[in-house]
Amino acid sequence: MTIEVVKEIKDAETEAERIVSEARVEADALIRKAREEAGQLVETSETEAKKEAEAAKKQILQQAEEEIKNIRSKTEKELERIRKVSQAKIDEAAELIIARVVRKDADIEDA
Repeated sequence: MTIEVVKEIKDAETEAERIVSEARVEADALIRKAREEAGQLVETSETEAKKEAEAAKKQILQQAEEEIKNIRSKTEKELERIRKVSQAKIDEAAELIIARVVRKDADIEDA
């Protein structure tokens, strides 16, 4: 009877070692799978983040281009207004000079 008990204990220990060994193998496989999935998740997240960043960059650049166009348009209009004012002042100055020259010529002829 003690031999049978010892044999049962050894069989139980062998079975326990097999179960522990299988559990370790399964745990290692689960850890490996979890790491792979985590790596894939990180990679997917990075790809998505890059896409979102690129889209945001593109939108910001488009907004900047639109703002540049608006500023250029306003600047060109202001430049044209300044040119017209300058030309009007030049024309006015030329008329004054001509009027003075004509008046001096008239004064010289009268004298």
